[in-house]
Amino acid sequence: MAVALRLAGRLAACACGLLMATVGASPFLESFTLAGELLSSLPAILSLLVFTAYLRSRATGWLVLAGVLTGCAVMVKQSAFDAGLAIVVYLLWTERRRAARPVGVLVAAAAAPVLAGAFAAVDLHRWWYAVVGYRGEGDSILTGSFVHRLHLLWDSAPAAAKGLGVLALLAIAGWRSSHPLIRLWLGAAVLGVVGGGNFHPHYYLQLVPPLAVLAGVGVQVLVERRAWWVAGVGAAALVATAAVTVPLWFDGSQAQAKEIWPHDPHLLHDGAVARYIEAHTGPGQRVLLIWAAADVYYLADRAPAIPYMWRRNIEAIPGALEDARAAIADRRAALVAAVQSPRSLDRTGKTAALLASRYRPVAVVDGVPIYAPLGTGVTAGRKEGSRAP
Repeated sequence: MAVALRLAGRLAACACGLLMATVGASPFLESFTLAGELLSSLPAILSLLVFTAYLRSRATGWLVLAGVLTGCAVMVKQSAFDAGLAIVVYLLWTERRRAARPVGVLVAAAAAPVLAGAFAAVDLHRWWYAVVGYRGEGDSILTGSFVHRLHLLWDSAPAAAKGLGVLALLAIAGWRSSHPLIRLWLGAAVLGVVGGGNFHPHYYLQLVPPLAVLAGVGVQVLVERRAWWVAGVGAAALVATAAVTVPLWFDGSQAQAKEIWPHDPHLLHDGAVARYIEAHTGPGQRVLLIWAAADVYYLADRAPAIPYMWRRNIEAIPGALEDARAAIADRRAALVAAVQSPRSLDRTGKTAALLASRYRPVAVVDGVPIYAPLGTGVTAGRKEGSRAP
C-alpha cells in the first residue's frame, strides 16, 4: 500500500491493500503456506519502497538500503530478484549515461548479504551448488524437457486463473496509467516465476504484489473515468472468484487438500503417518520418507536420514538417489515410510530390492506402508488410521 501510495495515490493504495488481502490471498495459490515466495516478498517490497524515497531525495543512503534489502530478498528465495531488477532497469532507462554510479551502488549493496552467506558457509562449493548450481543445472526452465515444462505450466493455469484473474483484469485497466517502475516490477516478477520452471501454484505468489499495485491503479482509473462497463467485467470476475473459493471454507481438511493439491495425495495422510512415526521412534532417531513428504519430518519431529526432503531433489541432484539407496542399505533410518512407490522414481527396482532385503513391513498407515530395519524390536502397530499388513 505504501508503494502504491508513493507511485499512484491514495485511492490506488487503498484498493491495492484491499485486493491483495482478499483475492490476492487466494488458497489456490497456497497463500496460507509459509512459502519462500511469501517470505521474500517483504524485503523485496521494502526495497522498492526505499527506492521511492531515493527518487524523492536522491540520497545515496536510500539506494544502499534498497540494495541491501534486495540482496536479503534473493537470499530468502533465488527468484526474488524482481524488485532489484526493476530498479536497475528503471535507472538505466531514466538516467541513461548517469546510471552507472547508482546502479553500481545498488548492485554492490545487494551483493553484501549474498557474500555474507557465502563466507558463513562451512563449504563454499556446496553452498554455491545449493543456492545457484542446483537451479541452474538441474531444476530450472533451461534444464530438462521443454515440453514437460509447458505441461507443468498448463497444469498450473487453472489455479493461477482462480487466484490472479481479478488482479490481472484490473491491472490491464491500470497499465497505461501506471508508473513505469510498477510495470517493470511485474515484468521482473514474471521472469522470476518462469525461471523456476516447475510452476507450482505458490510460485505465482510472487506476482501478487506488483499485480495488486497495478490493480489498485486500475480501480483508480475506473473511478476517475467512470468506465462502468469495465468495472462490470471486473465485478463479474470477482463474483466468479468468490464462487469457486468460498465453498472451500465449509469443506473438511481432506476435501480442501484434494481441491488445492490434487497431485499431492500424500498430504491427506501425512498427519497420521507423522503420529505413527513419533509414537514408534525416539527423538534422536532418523527416519526416511520415500520419496518425499517434508512436512512429516517436521510434524513427527524426527530428522531425515538423508539431506533431501523433496522428490525433485532426488530426481535432479547428482548422487542423491545413490545416497537414498545407501541409507536403506546401511539401515540408517529407524523407520521408512513409502508415501510413494519406490519404483515411481527408481524404475530400475534397486531401491525396492534394497528395502525388501534390509527392512520388513510393520504397519500400513492410511495406505502408506511403514518399514522397520530387520532385527529391530519394532512391532506392527495399529495407530489411528493404520492396520497391520
